Amino acid sequence: MRAVVRATYYIALRVSFRRSKLCKAARPPANSAQPPIVISRPEPPLTMRTKTIKALAVSLALAVAPALAACGEREPTSGGPASITIGLSAQPDALDPALSYAPEAWESLWLVYTPLLTYRHAEGEAGTELIPGLAEDLPTISDDGKTYTLRLREGLEYSDGTPVKASDFEHAIQRVLNLESPGTPFFTGIVGAEDYVERGKPKADIEGIETDDDTGEITITLTKPDGTFSNVLAMNFAGLVPGDTPFEDLTKTPPPGVGPYELTDSEPNREFVLERNDSFDLPGIPRGQIDRITATIVKDPRRATEDVISGRLDYIVDPPVPDQLAEVRERYGDRFKEFTTISTYYFFLNSRIEPFDDPKVREAVNYAIDKRAIARLFGGLMAPTCNFFPPGLPGYQRLDPCPWGDPNAAPDQERARELIREAGAEGAEVTVWGNNEPEPERVTEYYADVLNQIGLDAKPKVIDSSVYFQTVGNERTEAQTGFANFFQDFPHPANFMTVVDGDAIQPTNNSNFGNVDDPEINAGIDRLSKEPDLRAVKDQWAQLDRQLVEDAWLAPYGNRMLTTFMSERMDFDRCSLVHPLYQNDYTSFCLK
Repeated sequence: MRAVVRATYYIALRVSFRRSKLCKAARPPANSAQPPIVISRPEPPLTMRTKTIKALAVSLALAVAPALAACGEREPTSGGPASITIGLSAQPDALDPALSYAPEAWESLWLVYTPLLTYRHAEGEAGTELIPGLAEDLPTISDDGKTYTLRLREGLEYSDGTPVKASDFEHAIQRVLNLESPGTPFFTGIVGAEDYVERGKPKADIEGIETDDDTGEITITLTKPDGTFSNVLAMNFAGLVPGDTPFEDLTKTPPPGVGPYELTDSEPNREFVLERNDSFDLPGIPRGQIDRITATIVKDPRRATEDVISGRLDYIVDPPVPDQLAEVRERYGDRFKEFTTISTYYFFLNSRIEPFDDPKVREAVNYAIDKRAIARLFGGLMAPTCNFFPPGLPGYQRLDPCPWGDPNAAPDQERARELIREAGAEGAEVTVWGNNEPEPERVTEYYADVLNQIGLDAKPKVIDSSVYFQTVGNERTEAQTGFANFFQDFPHPANFMTVVDGDAIQPTNNSNFGNVDDPEINAGIDRLSKEPDLRAVKDQWAQLDRQLVEDAWLAPYGNRMLTTFMSERMDFDRCSLVHPLYQNDYTSFCLK
């Protein structure tokens, strides 16, 4: 997730995917057992994805924590409250937690609307750990895996002082379902949720959600076991809002929430403002160190980079454009870093259509791709990979050796040509699909050229990004191969495997663009997705990843890298934590 090639582009992929499946180091609150947050500069990206700049951060934290602990709390600047201005390239899709699905919005909203569960504010795999949010503890799950029971913390208040009630949770889910949110498919597994949608009555009861405002107890019953449901409860969509919040898009007047920040002003296509919520105090969640964060829309990414250099902006969400990167790396490296996201970029290979119905042709593609060349097309902001699972995702185990050769070495195009000849596919006509965002378009043209080099007759077909995924996901298109990528909705391998699940194939809005339909992989996804204890089955998920790659069902080539770039007045070294799901963590930001 994240605005690398525009938010609408990611939204289309995510929605398609889900429909197919029906020191100033932040000091924790006084009642928190959380250790001080330690911000560390990431290692060179190599082959790691690690928006979650991996578990190595834990050992660094132990070594550096004493020094950071001496920094103390945030001190007000002499000129008044600490304020910064950040730049976004486009208006977020929504600033209402029930509706927003854009990465640049999620980066802000997770600090405003805390759900019952949330994630630890940490880098690396530590940041994928679920922790209690507004709930007292992690859920109690019934033996059959279908009933989740939680209890709301006592004494909670929204940013406007309204008391938080257990029934507000059901209201939050009602808003998601009634407003036809892109988050709807995540919650249709709740008993009665589909009936609620069909009735179309906003205040109708959702049978599978029971709440008790006196005790704070919340019970959720699912139609079938879902081992990812705790992650679903931690999504921004499930962030609590007051029970009288209207059933309408509140982007212009965002509702109150419970979090270290509150949204106090919103002028779509111009700016929105986050202000520190001084009454916020929850264990495990830092309060934030900047008093006021103004997010302004700067549509020209080149100008945004220049504004950070000059100090007109303090941070930008999007990376500098490729021809600016070299200068930024060289001249401003003391306030710039690159990190790898939990994402995978790959070429889909439609196994139902010639010539990719032949395993030898799919293998040839994997041998032929020069992943180093593709990384250069992204300005270096792509970490070559062999796996479909990205580093940082629970269940990732690096494939070593890679069956198709070292992803950081030259490809074996001679072997690829041999396989094309063995398959009798020389001269086969292939249309290579891609969208018109800059990097995907360049990658599509490169890919078509590679296919021609190994003996196929390939031509690129580039269409608008706003309709790309719907087009290649329609069986009438008969898309043979092309550009695809996936950014996590939450850090769970089942979230990734949905785009290669044969049981999710459908005529339209199909996110399994290659029509991967391997009975063993399908059975594995179904079985492992029901297991609520992810740690117990991580190795089995890793085996599914290996099988997917070794059978050449697709051709993964990289994990997208993003950046943190700050102005001189920001304390970059100590206050620039990168979270594996929400990217740059604004609660870690501070001024020098």
